[in-house]
Amino acid sequence: MTITKIKQIAKTNRYHVYVDEQWFGIFMDETLATHHLKTNQEIDEKDLREIKTENDRKLSFDMATSYMEKYVVSEKGIRDYLRKKSFDERTIKNTIEKLKEYGFVDDEKFAKNYFESLASSKGKRAIANKLRAKGVSNEIIENLLAEIDDDSQLEQAIALAKKFVKNREISLKTKQKCIAHLIYKGYDYSVAQKAAKSVIDMSYEGENNDWI
Repeated sequence: MTITKIKQIAKTNRYHVYVDEQWFGIFMDETLATHHLKTNQEIDEKDLREIKTENDRKLSFDMATSYMEKYVVSEKGIRDYLRKKSFDERTIKNTIEKLKEYGFVDDEKFAKNYFESLASSKGKRAIANKLRAKGVSNEIIENLLAEIDDDSQLEQAIALAKKFVKNREISLKTKQKCIAHLIYKGYDYSVAQKAAKSVIDMSYEGENNDWI
């Protein structure tokens, strides 16, 4: 086999490597330097594939950490990203284990941070569903939900209810729509009802407070 071209990818530490005029893979500059790989070099296929296997482990870790600098993701998010980059399962497993060893992947921490980022706009039920979709385990989610203070959920729901009813006619219909809106946002019915009652009943003067 002959290495026919080595081309740097933008201004990164990664290079496209072509063998016998065909694209062979992406290699780290460290790998190229360590194994003295260069254009027009003749190399045994078995040796090159062994070098690529070693390189892919370093490349996978490098790409995963770069990705995590831009996005807050779960373990599943990293796995999905690396699969899209065509890494094999053995390489991905090795990368995940290394990321955990360094403390870069922690689904419990991810779940807490994710919840905090959405807490002002969504109820815990909606956030829990999003966490499940991101591959966070039910055990982690249930433990997180158990820590959520009901009073804080009600406060957040009241804040959203105030925004919803602003500039709307104060009526039973508006109250019902407000409850439905809060449920859609992921709040439990009881929380949605209390929030809507707190916001609307204090302004309503046409009937008693026992609407719903």
